[in-house]
Amino acid sequence: MLELKEIALEDESSFCEFIHKYKEECGEEKIPYCLNPRNLDFKEFIKEINLCKHKDTLPKGFVLARSYMILVDGRIVGCINLRIGTNDFILQSAGHIGYGIALWERNKGYAKMALKKLLIEGKNIGMSNFLLTVDSNNLASQRVILSCGGIFEKVKDNLLYYWINLGDWKQEESAMAIVACQEKILVTKEWIYGKEVLSCPKGHIEEGETHIETAIRECFEETGVLLHKDDFQFEASPICIKFMDHHNLPICKTIYPVVFIIDKFKITEIKEERILAVEYMDINEFLKECSYTNVRQIIKQVYKL
Repeated sequence: MLELKEIALEDESSFCEFIHKYKEECGEEKIPYCLNPRNLDFKEFIKEINLCKHKDTLPKGFVLARSYMILVDGRIVGCINLRIGTNDFILQSAGHIGYGIALWERNKGYAKMALKKLLIEGKNIGMSNFLLTVDSNNLASQRVILSCGGIFEKVKDNLLYYWINLGDWKQEESAMAIVACQEKILVTKEWIYGKEVLSCPKGHIEEGETHIETAIRECFEETGVLLHKDDFQFEASPICIKFMDHHNLPICKTIYPVVFIIDKFKITEIKEERILAVEYMDINEFLKECSYTNVRQIIKQVYKL
């Protein structure tokens, strides 16, 4: 699972080890700012990063910025930073986002996933237009930017300029069926945006449907398990998630968890092509393997209730 974590003092050992190996293997590549290109002492590097996070400590000529490690299952695979605001330096060369993926971790889709996550971070704090610049010979980064909706503007001094415009949030609502039976829950393994994910049956709320009706319908359409309104127990607190869909549109989705309890396991059936498997899984095992942090939070909430 890929996540972004702001670089902090407690990361000194793992970060410095990663940076040392990165720079040994990168050859003549340009080192992004978030990878400490000036080889500052780590504490000095963190101090500089922290100064750039607040308006009242911002160094002259800098814009507000946040720097993150890109983690996959807890290991560092690269770094990425977001520059919040615009000045001549941003517009002429730096752009709003810079990143670097370790040589040994490339061609795995990590740059694209990290960039999409950071674009959503920027969107959350009010940014809509993002400039990204890349060397003309860096074909891999050009593909990443294009895959995230980048629009080519110009080339200048061997540097390509791309803009990504996220526009307004598209609002969506879904209901999720959480089906519990004897300390297990009904789960689906799905193929989503080119990767396998583990979650619970869910889908869009159709016009005129209640949350319960949607959860029952989606559960049957995805798993073949037919629930009844008598199986309904309660609705858990809804959650809001933000992401970019496969058309690179920013989505703000509210998910309504609907909890059902059945007294015996019902026969399952894969009914949609994107569904790889359907099974009843131990709750604790699901909490370890679930692909989505917010879904794990829902299940923990439900389990307590």
